[in-house]
Amino acid sequence: MGEAFPHDAGAIPQAVHRQALEWQVTFWSGEVSADERAAFRRWLATDPLHERAWRDVQRVDDMLSAVPTSIGSRVLRLPGADIGPGARHGRRNVLRALAWLAAGGVLGLGLRETPQWRTASADHATRGGERREIVLDDGTRVSLNTATAVDIRFDAERRLVVLHDGEILVSTAAEGATPARAFLVQTRHGSLKALGTRFSVRGDDGAVRVAVYEGAVEITPRGAPSLRERLDAGRQARFDSRSINGRAAADPFEAAWARGLLVAERMRLAELLGQLGRYRAGVLRCDPAVADLVVSGVYPLDDTDRVLAALAEALPVRVEYTTPYWVTVRARQAAR
Repeated sequence: MGEAFPHDAGAIPQAVHRQALEWQVTFWSGEVSADERAAFRRWLATDPLHERAWRDVQRVDDMLSAVPTSIGSRVLRLPGADIGPGARHGRRNVLRALAWLAAGGVLGLGLRETPQWRTASADHATRGGERREIVLDDGTRVSLNTATAVDIRFDAERRLVVLHDGEILVSTAAEGATPARAFLVQTRHGSLKALGTRFSVRGDDGAVRVAVYEGAVEITPRGAPSLRERLDAGRQARFDSRSINGRAAADPFEAAWARGLLVAERMRLAELLGQLGRYRAGVLRCDPAVADLVVSGVYPLDDTDRVLAALAEALPVRVEYTTPYWVTVRARQAAR
């Protein structure tokens, strides 16, 4: 494949893309010195093209994070592939391998089975920070939260929404057909049957969380169908392939994201930043020293930098932008 990089290069020189890839490999090495971090910040600030190239590399990084561990380890163990500081020859070998993988060679080795591939090929999907509402053929409204992918499968017997990744808010419409077709949401851990309802579903930490706001939902874990359970309005639960747990009162503000809002009611700062980080590119970190500060408020999801500025005014914290994509909230330094 030579030196080609698999993306729409536009006006970005190929050499700049390779510089961005070298920086990514440096960070992957896990052995990044303070001088290297400072050099990276200088490189990023030198030219807007550098920032654009870095964004492209981050998209490739997201895709490669799905490569099975066995494949990734073989790539990083290529002869001479020492990616520690200064190992220029090894980095070139790794970069060539990664470019080949990103170009599609890895598709035959399992990428089509990954969440990233399913997202790319889904009927409807949102990028990080994006939200969207779709109206299905029967009038049902489905809101997609950030980084969400769904397929829609309607036939003569059922109305099916397949949730691959992310979070949805469903408001089912009355079925006009006779007999009425069941409305189902299928997840990797099991299925949900709507019983005339409004509910949200989110894949989270190896499980699925469902909250019911109107009507009821029937939960059926994939690996334990005998555990079928009805969840009524005002309740929420978590389930995986073999169990249902985490039953509690549903948070009435949980679905405010569909209106572009994040509602915090005596929420830990670390939790709020974790939620906010889902709506911005890059990394948003919370210093453990301020993680337990309590926050209340209503925050707009479409302007996360504005939210961070508001937090810095209201709390004894400061927002440190190492780059636009690496942000840390730390304790505010006392005035001297």
